Amino acid sequence: MTALSWRDGLQELRRLIAAEGGDPDCFQDVGLAWRAFRAFLVVPLDGLFDRWEGDVEADTLVLEFGVSEWPDGPPRLLLARRFAIPAVEWHDGMPGEPSGGEDALDLADTVQIEMELTFPPGTSGEADGFWTAARSGEFDVTALAEAGELVTGLRLGPIHGRIALTNCD
Repeated sequence: MTALSWRDGLQELRRLIAAEGGDPDCFQDVGLAWRAFRAFLVVPLDGLFDRWEGDVEADTLVLEFGVSEWPDGPPRLLLARRFAIPAVEWHDGMPGEPSGGEDALDLADTVQIEMELTFPPGTSGEADGFWTAARSGEFDVTALAEAGELVTGLRLGPIHGRIALTNCD
């Protein structure tokens, strides 16, 4: 499969949601959300920064459930593909060009393309974990099945969903 620039990852996730029959700006189906996100995880991303000088790129699936707005907001499920990129300037939440010169070759930003589903108050579940790809787009099939069971185990329909590219640093 051809690698996609990490900068185009958000648009690719939007395309995959639409391909599953959902509206990228307003989706309310946990199964649809997981199918689209899982398809996104197999797309290799280009331009990632390898902090560890090996064959493994920093490309991680993150699941967190129970995230809520303080103090008593509705529970949310965060599905994130988190990865490292060469450090870039950020303007109004959008990545720009690399921020350093020759001396900044070892600097990196951690960013994520995230899907967040908001559930009705009282929804409970167990969905937390981190899975790292062997290489970008090469998440273990067994690990993805485990993550899928956690996500789809949240049976109540979400109130709404959103996707975004965020800077974690």
